[in-house]
Amino acid sequence: EASSFSGGFARVRLHEKKEYKYGYLDRKGKLAIPAQFDWARNFSEGKAWVESPAGKGYIDGSGRLVIRGDYQAGGDFSGGLAAVKDGEGFGYIDSAGKLVIPAKYSFAGKFSEDLAAVGSGGKLGYIDRKGRLVIQPRFDKAYEFRQGRARVVLKGQIAFIDEKGKLAIGPLSKVGRAFDFSYGLARIRVGTRWGFIDRSGREVVPPRYFAAYDFCEGVASVQDAEGWSTIGPDGKAVLRMGRDWLMTFSGGLAPVIRNRKVGYVDRSGKMVIEPRFLRAFGFSEGFASVELE
Repeated sequence: EASSFSGGFARVRLHEKKEYKYGYLDRKGKLAIPAQFDWARNFSEGKAWVESPAGKGYIDGSGRLVIRGDYQAGGDFSGGLAAVKDGEGFGYIDSAGKLVIPAKYSFAGKFSEDLAAVGSGGKLGYIDRKGRLVIQPRFDKAYEFRQGRARVVLKGQIAFIDEKGKLAIGPLSKVGRAFDFSYGLARIRVGTRWGFIDRSGREVVPPRYFAAYDFCEGVASVQDAEGWSTIGPDGKAVLRMGRDWLMTFSGGLAPVIRNRKVGYVDRSGKMVIEPRFLRAFGFSEGFASVELE
């Protein structure tokens, strides 16, 4: 098992001495940090949360444990802060390992656009980077802010709020699923069909697709009765791939499934890496994780 590259390292899981352990590859394919951890997260802002018999905490790029504490779990760093869990609850530490937001929440999400979702009293709200509760807990579910909107669930219905906590879109009573904003559009499912709304909630691309991915690098891969294609933010077709299953573009390339094997096409639809993989994922930092036969 290998994850995508993040911060110059790719997390791998290797079979070591009759058990699986996690370590990290560098960009040359060298096992830069030996497989010694029972659990490990991807690197974020130069650090990664790891767990081993020797303890739990954050390592740096040399594999040295630089933040150690009586924490049961730790999240990714974002803007210099990371969520951690101790015996009291969830809080946040800074890059030096200091607990700067008390561990008093039942849940603590990742900071995005200077706000993070936190749980209190059985509901979710948002705090700012100073730990101030700026959006009162009233949501059943709450996700990260993207492009000034955060997806929430209120009384069983999906909605989007702005950074002040006001309902910007919804509740969307007919929407069964929704995803975060990207390129000014959010993917939604109505019944069994997928479409996209803008930041005001207007259906820019009506729900008519059998399947769809989020917008990435300016296009979204979608499937209709004629097969797979990409569309632009205006909903117009950019590239038509027919029956080949087209996934999301990253680094200028997108995985595509043809005859049960995965290869990669460029933005023009040209197959630049022939289908020969059992599984293949998007490019990150110039590399993509693939599975060979």
